[in-house]
Amino acid sequence: MLLDFQVTNFRSFKNEQDFSMQTGKRVRKYKDSNTILVNNERILKSALVFGANANGKTNLINALIMLKRLITRPTSTELQSLDTDTFGDNTQNTKFKVTFIKDDAQYNYVLEYNSEEIVKEKLCSDDNLVFFREKQHFIRMPAQLQPVQENIRKNQLLLFFAQQNNEKYAKKAFSWFSEDLIFASTDQISNNMFKLLEDEKFKVKFLIFLQAAGFNIVDVEVKERKRKIPIPESIQESIDTEDSFFTSTFYDVYSWHKSEKGEFPIGFDNESTGTKVFMFLALYFLSNTKKVLLIDEFDRSYHLELAKALISLINNKEQTNQFILTSHELSLMDTKLRQDQIWFAEKNQFGESELFSIFDFDDKELKRGDFNYKKRYLEGLYGATQMVNTKLLVEALKNE
Repeated sequence: MLLDFQVTNFRSFKNEQDFSMQTGKRVRKYKDSNTILVNNERILKSALVFGANANGKTNLINALIMLKRLITRPTSTELQSLDTDTFGDNTQNTKFKVTFIKDDAQYNYVLEYNSEEIVKEKLCSDDNLVFFREKQHFIRMPAQLQPVQENIRKNQLLLFFAQQNNEKYAKKAFSWFSEDLIFASTDQISNNMFKLLEDEKFKVKFLIFLQAAGFNIVDVEVKERKRKIPIPESIQESIDTEDSFFTSTFYDVYSWHKSEKGEFPIGFDNESTGTKVFMFLALYFLSNTKKVLLIDEFDRSYHLELAKALISLINNKEQTNQFILTSHELSLMDTKLRQDQIWFAEKNQFGESELFSIFDFDDKELKRGDFNYKKRYLEGLYGATQMVNTKLLVEALKNE
């Protein structure tokens, strides 16, 4: 589960921005439903990020995706550049800092880098400093890695190298990035989650869940198939095999719809965007796996009533996953959310984005149970509103 995330010099985040899933002090509203206790740490189940178009909402999601990609897709040679996406394409370092809970421990991971090298990297597990490097100076290294530390390239993340060499803390941290941090996009959905439907009881719950949301799906068929995948060059040396491919299992999914002429199947890839994302989310809702799901433009594919129902499910007492959502739908502000769950992204005149929550405002009225966040937002109380010059738009349509 995510506790805090800091980002500097990534896309529109020029200066350090701090995004937190920790609960605000003295906020008691919806404690039993909208928060969850993990390792004696009270954290939020969800956060919604609002703001005008092109103000940086999506960049928060993209920053987490970038960090995950850097960790799970290592460079293969010293000549390969590290992926960067800096503010205005400047050449300064990008910095990430993330704090999360995995199993019974709290981890803190710091990464500062540029396209050529890792400038700083540190991993802590609770009060234990696992490793710490500044460029190629390894200040702290696990004992099992010390004999091979000269093999670590300047553009190679120590976190990947350590987990590859079976360092126990690095393995836990790596698994959080690779398995627990999930981008719920139709381009990124892994059909492997649908293997859960092989359990008949789970499948029945899944179908009831879809039908309750108004989807005309009466059955789901899952077909397993094997496919050969090329082994990445970056890990070929560490695998004891002469084969350049490995066999992976995939799941083809077909949903059966009801019509006047009978039932008919539709392949998962041919379903609408809203249906695909909802089916994907249903698997996580019903399995309660304590994952962190990132969803950009959450309301884009759903009717407002369904979007509100999903927010209610996300914050249900029985639901244990964590969600970070971006949205333009202002009505979602008033779906029984706490002030520490509502965030905004706002861009200044220099194109620099800032993240902040309603909890950051010193407003006594926020303690009222009937507070209308949407109304206050439209009045400009929180900023991050869309400024539209309708007259200028009309002028642009006129012929010279």
